[in-house]
Amino acid sequence: MSVAVVNPPALRCRDISTIALTVTGAPAQVTGRITGPEGAPVVLVLGGISSGRHVSDTARGEGWWRQQAGPGKPIDTNRYRILSFDFIGAEIHPCPTTQDQARAILALADAADIRDMAIVGSSYGGMIALALAAMAPERVRDLVVISAADRSSEMARAWRSIQRDTVEMALRLGDGRAGLDLARRLAMTTYRTPEEFEARFADPEPDSRDAGGVAGYLAARGEAWAETVDPQRFLALSRSMDEHRVDVSVVKCPVTYIAAIEDRLVPADQIAAAAERTPRGRLITLSSVFGHDAFLKEDAIIGSTLNGIFGS
Repeated sequence: MSVAVVNPPALRCRDISTIALTVTGAPAQVTGRITGPEGAPVVLVLGGISSGRHVSDTARGEGWWRQQAGPGKPIDTNRYRILSFDFIGAEIHPCPTTQDQARAILALADAADIRDMAIVGSSYGGMIALALAAMAPERVRDLVVISAADRSSEMARAWRSIQRDTVEMALRLGDGRAGLDLARRLAMTTYRTPEEFEARFADPEPDSRDAGGVAGYLAARGEAWAETVDPQRFLALSRSMDEHRVDVSVVKCPVTYIAAIEDRLVPADQIAAAAERTPRGRLITLSSVFGHDAFLKEDAIIGSTLNGIFGS
């Protein structure tokens, strides 16, 4: 294991790296981050496939969940240590399982001498959180799962299969970046809702950010994604979501599931069914025009729920 301080000491932030063994026994390099005061309780924070160890704001830039994690935020880095990591990806063939990701997290925790943790997992991160809680119930104190369930729905698998076929065809034509661009455009139509698109793009203000219409918005999102993601990594993580399966009946800790009624990617009734099969599960539903992306956009209601768990 190597440990490197990457921020001024006042930010109490350090990166860690170690080697984890996957389900097949293959080794994988894992990189994570610990943010917060030494000795404080640990909260593992996991997001969607575009997230990583940069959860809260640091000297290196803005965190992907800066609304919820940081000093004075619902997951308060003055009171808690946040553990985060970069998903393992294309180095595991054909893809890492959510159990592989869980093993990677446990290896990081062992390297940092972390014995137990609470977990907040959203989207793909929620899948991994459930896999970890089932695999090592003695290591998990509490669990919050947002927009995720114990398996992928068949409609979600259908959408992702089209995205992968698009990227793979583009790779064969020598332009994987163009394939990623198109795949992300399609993905955005599954993350958000028809109601949001209608309200934003049917008659936008001429000088507004949405003046280019829905096609312009999707093009911008696709281009931004293609600039930052490797095609093989995308394919691996997409397959990982499709293969996700967890027996939630063996999860021992309290689990709070949060479902958006308008989420078409992970339907609320599927999350409700997972909550029913979880011995100490409970379900919170919310209504959001942002659908699956509610965990990124509904700051107030998500923050209020997290405050109820971590603010006491």
